[in-house]
This record gives sequence, structure tokens and C-alpha cells, in this order.
Amino acid sequence: MKRTILLAAVLALVLSAAAFAEGEQDFGIFKAYVPEGWTATKNDETVIFTKNDNTSSASITVANTDGTSLKDLADAFVAEFKKSFKDVTAPQVDEDGDYMFEMTNANDVKSVVLLTGTDKEYALIVLTGVDAGGEGLGQILGTMQESFKNK
Repeated sequence: MKRTILLAAVLALVLSAAAFAEGEQDFGIFKAYVPEGWTATKNDETVIFTKNDNTSSASITVANTDGTSLKDLADAFVAEFKKSFKDVTAPQVDEDGDYMFEMTNANDVKSVVLLTGTDKEYALIVLTGVDAGGEGLGQILGTMQESFKNK
């Protein structure tokens, strides 16, 4: 139930962000709006958005699937994150075939992980400090998701 409420809150933020397409930044792998009070840095296939007060962040990686299914990718990411995070939950799949799981870092800060994609590309989205990120995260995700879908 808690996971459903959290996902619903994230999706509501995403849907409310459509108006921010104007003023997007092009990161090469996708476009996204960077809200006031946030910074974005790109490192290869990953863009990290950080709220300036360090209470929230989003790490978005877009890469080729190399023929691997989203399920197998989700399982591989869970196994990898278990090496450095605690309380990593099993991935849950939604009706669109996207996966979601949660994890906690050594400082007891929770992150929500979303994995979406196509047969050719995936987007791995790690959201930390969802409550503190609020509307800013919604703006980033909404514009990024639209850019990713329209590639």
C-alpha cells in the first residue's frame, strides 16, 4: 500500500510537469527542465539533478539494453545495489512493464528506483529525497519522460 501511494505521488508530479517543456536543457541522451534551485551535471550516459540544498536528487541513466529484457535488467540492478545499499526491495512490475523498487543508503536515506524502456533502450531513474524534491522532481521527470518517449 505504501509503495502504491509513493508511486501515485511520483506519477502525479510527473503529469503536472508537462507545462515545463519550454526551457528544457538538452543533455544529448534526453531533454529535461532543470527547475530553479536545482543543478544538473552529465557524466556519459547519466545526468544527475541535485537540489541546491542537497535534500533531494535524481540520477537518470539512459543506455542500450543490448538485448536484455527489462526484467533481467531490474534483477541485475537489484543485485548490484544490494552490494552498497540496505533494505533493497524486490522489483515490482506495473501494467506498462516498468519496474520499481526501493533501497536505503548507509545514512538511512531512502531512494525509489524506476526502470523503464524499450527493446533497445532503458532509463534507470533513482530518486532520493522524494518528499523534499516535490515539484522539482516532477518537473524533471515529466519533461525527461516525454523526451525519452519521443526519441
